[in-house]
Formats: sequence, structure tokens, C-alpha cells
Amino acid sequence: MAAALQRYVESANGRAFAGLARNPFGNVRIDFSTADEEKSRMTSAMLGACRLTRLEADRHVVFGERVMAGPDDPDAIKLLLQTEGSALLAQSGLHAPVSQNALVIYDPRRPYMLTNNTPVRQLLLQLPRHALPHAAVERLTRPFTAHAERDGMCRILLSLMDSTMHEIDHLDEARRSSVGQTMVDLVRTMMAADLQPARPVVNPLDLLLQRIKDFIDIHLARPDLSVTMIARRMGCSVRYVYRAFEVECLTPSDYIWDLRLQRAAEQLRDAGGYAGEISGIAFALGFSSSAHFSRAFRHRYGVSPSQWRKARIS
Repeated sequence: MAAALQRYVESANGRAFAGLARNPFGNVRIDFSTADEEKSRMTSAMLGACRLTRLEADRHVVFGERVMAGPDDPDAIKLLLQTEGSALLAQSGLHAPVSQNALVIYDPRRPYMLTNNTPVRQLLLQLPRHALPHAAVERLTRPFTAHAERDGMCRILLSLMDSTMHEIDHLDEARRSSVGQTMVDLVRTMMAADLQPARPVVNPLDLLLQRIKDFIDIHLARPDLSVTMIARRMGCSVRYVYRAFEVECLTPSDYIWDLRLQRAAEQLRDAGGYAGEISGIAFALGFSSSAHFSRAFRHRYGVSPSQWRKARIS
């Protein structure tokens, strides 16, 4: 699986940075002047039709004078999130400062200049032009800006982009596509404050719930998976995690244990039914002991794990 994932993830350091940057960003020109180009690092990954990139670099200027889509890049709108440092985007007569935890969305078809005044860390999302309502694309004659401190949707998007880059090596193609679509929905919702959207605005709690479920799915085997951990990784309070699950009529903890038991029941269908194998399934799904697993399984399904397995094969 690791080899398959590598096809979707590219990395470059130092002088290779500018070359790789042209793959996702088109024929941009990057000028480091007297800064240290060797400090540059970049990782770029496909999320379905979207591309997510994390980069670190010394001071530099990006000139997007006649940007065309690269061979592997859709006709994309760009979103830049600044996680460290400061930058200034100049486009269509507007100068948009980009400070820490701020974002800017812009149309790279229109000439622009991005001046990174300091060493920076940035997250960049490219999403297909057709993924946004026509009115939203038309609105991008000038950059769209938001800040995580003042905009809850921006804060959620920042957290999702950051956590996705940390987990990218563990996401298969279906999960990457799902996360990419969630990011598209967040951007659409964020821009809807200025526009009449082409489709109903997505409820932020619904998006948060999907993000939480994706996180739980990836980390289901961790015995320390908790509401506090989820809230910290989602960039929200514990109360918001509980609010997101209100529509499910169960608590986050109940959801985790129900999902673990569902996965256990599925895996037992193919298991031999031996005590060691059943224990292995239990520990792999985050149960603290085989006894704990057996009690929970019997409470849910009315039979022991070994009885469940025997019933499946009889």
C-alpha cells in the first residue's frame, strides 16, 4: 500500500523545490534573490480532484504572470493558508496581506505577485474551477481573504488541511477523495457569505461531523482515542464535538465503540475463531483486553465472539 500511496505524494528539497513547484502551480517564476533556497521543502499530494501542498521556504517572490495549468493539474483556483511568517499578494490592483493563520483565495489565471517577506510555512489547496459556483469564480477578480481568529470556517479548514498533511501517508485513494471533497465544501460555504451559492450552504456542524468520523476511522485502533484528542485535532472544543454528534442521537464515545464492534463482527467472519486470533482482532481495534471485548460484543450481539464466528460458518 505504501508504494501505491507514493504515486500520489511528491516531495522536494532545496534547489529541486522550484522545479516541483511548477508541476502543480504552472509556469510560475520563483525568485529567492539573496535568500537561502536550500532551506526550501515541499510536499504535495492529490486529494481526488484537489491538490494539497505544504511548503517551507526562506524569503522569496512568486511571479504568476501567465500561469497555465500543468499537465497533471486541473484548471484550478488556489487557496493559500499562512501558518508561519507573512506575505503579500498583489492582484488586480489589490494588495492582500497574508499573516499567520490567514488565508487568501485567488484565481491564478489573473496575473499576480506573491511576496513572502519572511521565511514562511504555508498550506496551499488547489481545487478545480468547476467545483465552485460560477458566481464564486466571478467574484475572484480580486482575492478573497479570511482569518482563522475571526472566521470559524477558516479555522476548521486550517485544522483539516494541517491534519491531512500529517496523515497523508496513511490515507488510501477513497479517503483522500473524501477529504478533498470536504475541503471543497468548506471553501464553498466560506465564500457563501458574499454570494448566493449554487446549492444550499453546508451546515458547518455536518462538515465537522464528517471530519470527526474520518479521523475516528483512521485512528480506530488507538486505545487512547478520546473526545479530548478528537477536539484537539479538529481545532475545536469538546462541546462542539458533542454538538456535532447530536444529529446521530449518540455520544462520540458510543459511536467509537459501536464502530469498533461493527468492525470486529466483520473481521470475525473471516477469522478462525481461535482465542488468540479473536484477541488479536480485539487489540487491533483498540480494546484494552479480550475480556473487555467479549463483554462488549456479547452485550451488542447477544453472543460471544467465538459463538458469532461459529454461527457465521454454520
